Amino acid sequence: MIGMMLCPNCDGRHWHLETIVPACRYEGEVRGMIQRFKYGRDIALARPLGILLSRALRDPRIEGRMFEAVVPVPLHPLRERERGFNQADLLARLLARTMGLPKRDLLKRERPTLQQAGFDRSHRMENLRGAFVLRRPPPPDSILLLVDDVSTTGATLDACAAVLKEAGAAEIAAVVVARG
Repeated sequence: MIGMMLCPNCDGRHWHLETIVPACRYEGEVRGMIQRFKYGRDIALARPLGILLSRALRDPRIEGRMFEAVVPVPLHPLRERERGFNQADLLARLLARTMGLPKRDLLKRERPTLQQAGFDRSHRMENLRGAFVLRRPPPPDSILLLVDDVSTTGATLDACAAVLKEAGAAEIAAVVVARG
């Protein structure tokens, strides 16, 4: 059973996202799997992490919602070349297949950013300012599902949602494997 996790970072903050739903917490075995997947380049872990991510779809905040597309959080091209893949893209592809929806690469990371780990919320938001731009516009008034591996403060997901909403999307929710 997936429980709702209340977040102190969200209190009193204007969000472009409707919700962020984690499948679990970023700890223990899940943390190790994500680190091996992301930094150890163990791409075989995409499938079990994708299955875990699909559990988030049963959360009452998004269950039964009619999304039009699944949108991965993009990596900057330099980071993607360095890593060899975009973990959010692999997870989004698996989730889109599970949901019977298209995966749409609507965003690109325009400028490289420092890794968010270790930053507080205000530094994360400053680090992301202007980082994301449209690759192609979303369908007008669309309802989209953003996908990433981990969310700590939600700054990355919200920065992506802001760009999509400014371009005409109506609602954006997000799912992540784990909440840090």
